[in-house]
Amino acid sequence: MPNHASRRAFLKLTTATAALALTGCVDDIVQAGMDPAAAATTEDAKLLAFFSKSFTRELEESPEFMTSLGMKKRYGEWSDYSDEFAVYQNKNTTADLAFMKNDIDRAALSPAMRVSYDIFLFRNEQRVTSHPFRFHNYSVSHFGGPHQEIPNLLINRHSIANVSDAEAYIARIAATDKVMDQTITFMREQKAKGITLPKFSYALILDDARKAVRGAPFDGKDDNEIFADFKKKVAKLSGKEKLIADAGQALTQKLKPAYERFIAAAEEIGRSVKGDHGAGTLPDGAAFYDHAVSAHTTLKMPANDIHALGHAEVARLSSEMEVVKKRLGFKGPLKAFYTDLRTNPRYLYPNTDEGRNGYLTRARELQAEANAALPKAFGTLPKAAVEVKRMEPFLESGQTIAFYNQGTPDGSRPGFVAYNLASMTTLPKWQMAALAFHEGIPGHHLQISIAQETKAIPEFRKYSFFTAYVEGWALYTELLSKEMGLYKDDLDEVGRITMELWRACRLVVDTGIHAKGWDRKRSVDYFLANTALTRDNIVREIDRYFVWPGQACAYQIGKNKILELRERAKAAMGMRFDIRKYHDTVLENGGVPLPVLETIVAAWTKAGAAPPG
Repeated sequence: MPNHASRRAFLKLTTATAALALTGCVDDIVQAGMDPAAAATTEDAKLLAFFSKSFTRELEESPEFMTSLGMKKRYGEWSDYSDEFAVYQNKNTTADLAFMKNDIDRAALSPAMRVSYDIFLFRNEQRVTSHPFRFHNYSVSHFGGPHQEIPNLLINRHSIANVSDAEAYIARIAATDKVMDQTITFMREQKAKGITLPKFSYALILDDARKAVRGAPFDGKDDNEIFADFKKKVAKLSGKEKLIADAGQALTQKLKPAYERFIAAAEEIGRSVKGDHGAGTLPDGAAFYDHAVSAHTTLKMPANDIHALGHAEVARLSSEMEVVKKRLGFKGPLKAFYTDLRTNPRYLYPNTDEGRNGYLTRARELQAEANAALPKAFGTLPKAAVEVKRMEPFLESGQTIAFYNQGTPDGSRPGFVAYNLASMTTLPKWQMAALAFHEGIPGHHLQISIAQETKAIPEFRKYSFFTAYVEGWALYTELLSKEMGLYKDDLDEVGRITMELWRACRLVVDTGIHAKGWDRKRSVDYFLANTALTRDNIVREIDRYFVWPGQACAYQIGKNKILELRERAKAAMGMRFDIRKYHDTVLENGGVPLPVLETIVAAWTKAGAAPPG
C-alpha cells in the first residue's frame, strides 16, 4: 500500500526539465516527455494545452506535491488545509469539467487522446461528487493527517543540499502552527455536523501526536526524530550551528505549541464520542458509503453484492489453503492450522534489534530476487531503485504492517518500502515474500515508477491514483510472483493465500462495518476464523477500515479485473499472447479507472488477435 500520508496523495513528476518549465503550453508537455506525435490533431493540441494548464495549477497549489516530485518551489511552505481552499479547488475542478464538455470535441481527438480525455473526465467528476462528502472523509485519523504527514514529509522527502534548503526546512517547522490550527478548525466543523471518528481512533491519534513532540529539544536526552533528521542533513553545511539553533527554536516555539493545541482538541472531541461506529451511522452516512465504495473501486457495485463476493472468495481461497495444509502434513482443521501459523515461534524473527535487522535483510534479498526475475514477465522495466527501511516510531501506532513510499522521477530520492517493526509477532516469515512483492517489486514500486517514467502520456496521468487499479495491481502481482517462480516453498504459498484471504475478508468486513452495522469484535472474529493473521495485525486492520470507508473493497475487485482481462486476452489471442506485452499495456497507461482499463486492454487484444495482414 502506498503510504497513507501521501495517500493517498498524488506523487511524482517526470523530469527536472518539466519541474523547471511548467508554463501551461503544449511545448512544456513535450519537454516533459510527451511524444510530439501525440498531438496528432488540432483538437489534441488544444486538449494537451488544457491538461498542462490544469496540472500546473494543481501542482503549484500543493507544496507537498512539489516536494514529493523533487521540486524546491514553495519549499518552506505547506498546503492550505482550510475548507475555504477546498471550496476554491472544487470551483476550479467544476470549471475544468465545463471546459472539457463544452470546448473539446471528443470525436475529433486521436484514439490515444480520447483515453486521456476519459480518464480526466472520470477523475474530475469523481472529485466533484466527493466534494459534498468532504467532512465525511476522515482526513484526520489515527491512519493519517497532518500530525503524521508533517514529520513524514520533513524526514522522508525534504532534502537539504544547501543553506537555503535548510532554511526552508526550518520555515516548514515554524509554519506547522497554521496547518494545525486549520486542522483543528476542520475537526470542530466536522463535529458540529455530527461527524466524528470512532472513539478508539482518538487514543491512537493522541499517541502518535505525543510521540512527534518527544525528545530533545522538547525533553529527554535523545533527539526528537525531526531534530535528529535536521542535524544529519545539515552536518556538512557551513553555519550549521546557527541552523540547528534556529531549528530547535522553531520546534519549541512553533511546532510543539501547535501539536499541543491539536492534542487538546483531539482529547476534547474524543471525550464526547460514545462508541465505535461505521459510516452508516453518520448523517447521510449510507449515501457517503455508497459514494466511497464507488470512488475506490471505480465501479457501481452495491454493498450487498460486494459482501456476497467476499464470502465467495473466502470460500474459494479456504479450499486452496486446505490443499497446501495437507501438503505440509498438518492433520487438524484450518482453524488449528491458523493458530499454529500465528503462534509457533519458528515462524517469527526475535522481537529484538537483531531480529528486526534480520527481517530487513531478508526483505532486501526478496526485492533483489524479484528484480532479477522481471524480464520474464515485463518488457518495460523501471529505472528507479527501491530501498527497504524501518517505519518511523511516530507512525507505528496507527499504521499497518508495511507501506510503499515512492521516490522522485529523476531518481535523486529512491522509493522505499517501510515495515512496521514495533512488534515482530505481526510479521511472520511465511508472509514475507508475498508482502515484499506487493509493496515493492513487482508491485507498487514497479507500477508507480513505470507510470512516472512513461513519456507518452500527459503529466496528470502519471500521478492519478485510482485505488482499484493501484492496489489491484499490487495484489495481482502476489499471484504473478508465484507464476514467476519467486515463492520457494509451501510456506511461501501459505503466505500468498493468506494475503489474498486478507483482501477477500476485507470485502466482507468493510461492508459489514459500514453497511450492516458490524462492531469491532464481530469484525475481528471474522478475520480470526478465516485467516492466519495475528490478532494484533487484525485489530490494526479493522481499525483502519473503520476510518477509511470503502478503500478496503478495492484490492480484490481490482485484482480480479486485471486477472480477468489477462485471461480474456489470452483466450482471444492464443499463441500471439505475450505476458510481457500485456503487463506493459496495463502499466504504461498510468493509473486508470477499471472501466477505462478494460477499454484499453480490449483494444490491445483486438489488435493482437487479428492475423497479420
